[in-house]
Amino acid sequence: MLALRPLAVAVFVLASALAKPAALDQARLDGLLKEVGEITGLAVKRKVPARSVTRDEWKQWVDDEVRRTVKPEEIRADELALRLFGLIPRDYDLRKATVDLLGEQAAAVYDPRRKLMLVVEGASQEGLMADMVLVHELAHALADQHFDLKRFLDKGVKTGEDQTARLAVVEGQAMWVMLEWQMKKMGSSLKGNRAALDMMLPMMGRLAAEQYPIFSSAPLYLRETLLFPYSAGILFQQAAIEQSPSDAFLRVLRKPPVSTRQIIHPEVWLSGESAPPPELPQAPKGYKGLTGGTLGELDLRILLEQFVSQDDARSLSPEWRAGAYEVLERKQQRGGKDDRALLRW
Repeated sequence: MLALRPLAVAVFVLASALAKPAALDQARLDGLLKEVGEITGLAVKRKVPARSVTRDEWKQWVDDEVRRTVKPEEIRADELALRLFGLIPRDYDLRKATVDLLGEQAAAVYDPRRKLMLVVEGASQEGLMADMVLVHELAHALADQHFDLKRFLDKGVKTGEDQTARLAVVEGQAMWVMLEWQMKKMGSSLKGNRAALDMMLPMMGRLAAEQYPIFSSAPLYLRETLLFPYSAGILFQQAAIEQSPSDAFLRVLRKPPVSTRQIIHPEVWLSGESAPPPELPQAPKGYKGLTGGTLGELDLRILLEQFVSQDDARSLSPEWRAGAYEVLERKQQRGGKDDRALLRW
């Protein structure tokens, strides 16, 4: 998987630098957590405390966390890979863009390191929409009580398909719980009701474009890779529940998918089919490897949509099984620096 994965995953786990937040209504959270347990079938082992932080504190934390978890040379390599693929402009600042994108969107975040919910001040904290956000994060919290989510995500290789797939599991489960909670309030359910998801997801995509101007103006690759864990992840979870209603949540965490292909096509995950990425030939003389990773179905779909057409992307990308890429940089020559780079895939 290409470059945005380590940056996005870094922000899933909150640091402890957000100081002296105010407490929220614990009874309200306890009630919602109980409902999440009823939906998932997972027992509530402990309460989830919550604190509020200002929007500025949240944005500063995102910046600090990316700085702490992603090395400058990694960001440089990721930027170069995306530029060589033609997915971002030559002067695009990937680090700043990622911080701006993630800082724009959060209303609440669960911190699996401190077992704590953080709610951003200024976001609506009353009514159905606010409760939906809390339910989403409480779904993370309850899953974390049964399965260490930080460890679960860290097992994936940063530029590998498996980390993208694991993030889609985590966010897809929380999305499913959130929308199932909403459906139950209306006397309905998502179970056996894929049509409801097919109706709601496009509406949610349009809402994101309207509410988040930084997101809506970002390059296609960044938009698609940020949305994928939510939009594709929830459809994957729906398929898992339809196949195994009684233990779908823990089953997926115990045996997670390993590629975006398995997320997009849950039947591939259910069958156990997987394809290892091909080995690339030895680097040309005078070049050294700078970064590399896997190229999955999602990557190919975005490339085809950007450079060919959306119709071709949808029809051709499912035929892709596995791929690999590497960015090579020319070794420094005596008497000066040579920044020429090659991409092979």
